[in-house]
Amino acid sequence: MNYKIYDNNSTEWVLLIHGLGGSIKTWKYQIEDLHDYNVIAVDLEGHGGSAFEKRKRLLTRSASDINSILEKENIHKVNVIALSLGTLVAMEFAYLYTEKVNSIILAGFVLNMGLGYKSLLAVVEGIKYLVPKKFFYPMFANIMMPHKNHKKSRDFFIRESVKMKSVAFRRWLSELFRTQFKLNEYLNVIKSSNVPVFFITGNEDYFFVNSVKRAHKKLSEASFSFIEKCGHVCSIEKYHEFNDLVINYLNGLKKPDNTKAIMA
Repeated sequence: MNYKIYDNNSTEWVLLIHGLGGSIKTWKYQIEDLHDYNVIAVDLEGHGGSAFEKRKRLLTRSASDINSILEKENIHKVNVIALSLGTLVAMEFAYLYTEKVNSIILAGFVLNMGLGYKSLLAVVEGIKYLVPKKFFYPMFANIMMPHKNHKKSRDFFIRESVKMKSVAFRRWLSELFRTQFKLNEYLNVIKSSNVPVFFITGNEDYFFVNSVKRAHKKLSEASFSFIEKCGHVCSIEKYHEFNDLVINYLNGLKKPDNTKAIMA
């Protein structure tokens, strides 16, 4: 797993996990603003500078790879910031290595979809083998990010995803589908460990916005914030607002008062 460290001489660490088709570059708007924290950003398997292996347990393997990196760099605990598909990896990592997670910020959370969207995802899961790569990626991007104000995020996704091998893209989509049924397992571990969680979503993230609302009901002690007139990739589309929410939340964790005041 390829990774990069931004050492800001801090005692605290932030771990950045990008979404499907992304890379470390996904976080270009966040890394500079996170100057009060040491930052470690990873390329998920088959993305960016990371290789892809045709082996099972892709999600668990990714969490294990991240843990190996943290051990190698002598990093004991991290605040995890994850986007889209990266939220699956973040939840798996927190599930397996709870003691290494200080907090989790989940942007564009992709678990706990309703039956209709699960059915749509199942259709996408089926046609991914039939539709040529050059048509499938733009089609998938337009389903996820359909509006004009989503163009910047949509174009970034298409540009980065075409660099991926088709087999890696398909395997990660399969993980997205299969992991939909693990939410309760994840939440039980997070609840029992009292790990602080913050959901951030664009109010125009139509594919997943209700998923986030339902997940928040199951984890009512978590913080939750909408970003208005924003689609799925809020860390790019409305990065100023996103960064403010993230930094205020992380700063709030250092104080004795509760960060739920962030909720909007």
